[in-house]
Amino acid sequence: MMNEIQKKLEAAKERRRNVLRALDEVAAKQVKAAKVISMLQAEKETLADVQEQVNNIRLDAMETGKTTVHLPADVSKKYERLREIDEVLPAALRRKEALAGERAVTEAAVGDADEAIRREAGAILAAEQTSVWERAQSAWADYIEAMREVLVLGSTGRGRHSWGDISDHLNSLTPSAYRELNGEGVTKTNTGREKVRQRYADLIAPVSVA
Repeated sequence: MMNEIQKKLEAAKERRRNVLRALDEVAAKQVKAAKVISMLQAEKETLADVQEQVNNIRLDAMETGKTTVHLPADVSKKYERLREIDEVLPAALRRKEALAGERAVTEAAVGDADEAIRREAGAILAAEQTSVWERAQSAWADYIEAMREVLVLGSTGRGRHSWGDISDHLNSLTPSAYRELNGEGVTKTNTGREKVRQRYADLIAPVSVA
């Protein structure tokens, strides 16, 4: 069972690596998209007066009764570029929005992968806890049987430990165990806690793309 849980932890870490790669790819696309938009917007600003020039040329033609408008070569070239930018810029902005949405989804996937790592790391420690719990239960059963043997061996009245001794010992177990775990022995308990917390931190340690 432990091997299966460890495999799940490794799988969760591999998912995080894959998602981080995807996140890097989206981020790179966003940088490129932002550069294109910035370039287009800057170029459009330099062509801000072209539309006005074209309008004035058309008005001049209309005032003289011309039906055909001939734009100067330099104005025509700039005007065509302005129209091209006006067509492409909205698409570039839509791509930027789509990439922002893709990034949000990918970042959420990173969060899901992180949670999966924490869950599987916790499952490893929980499985170990269950194993130790079962060992403690078994030790308790062995202890009870040993005390039973002490009791029956005194059945002849010649034993060295009476039922009173056994009873006193049993009654002292709970307070004695409590003192060992949370009283006088709490330092040892806290040291163990810190070791487990550090182990958990190691299990969920950040996973890089490499």
